[in-house]
Amino acid sequence: MTSHASQFARACGYAGTSPAMREALEVIRRHGIAEARKAHFARKQVTDALTADPGLIAAMIHPAQSLDEALDDIAAFIIRYRNMPTWRRHNHAAAIAKAKANRLYLRFVRRFAIKIMARAAA
Repeated sequence: MTSHASQFARACGYAGTSPAMREALEVIRRHGIAEARKAHFARKQVTDALTADPGLIAAMIHPAQSLDEALDDIAAFIIRYRNMPTWRRHNHAAAIAKAKANRLYLRFVRRFAIKIMARAAA
């Protein structure tokens, strides 16, 4: 077992010496990192596409007139979702996932896209 695996096991609160448990934690460590990287690269593809085409930004925030308005709409939707009964939340799980993803993309665009597009146009 590598030192990284031992460190990860200790960080998870496991101090035992069971080879099976340590192997299980090593599998979690390896696959967890791989899954996190997949999600990062998926988000990066979307943000790269947004910065390459300003029309996508406009399509993404529609019907809002600005990024700030779109972010406010998403925040209001998330608050409404949190106030729903549990049985209704299950019916809207895909919508809340999409809203959270859009919020992430729009925050990125608000912070960096204008500078990136100006740099690309120069």
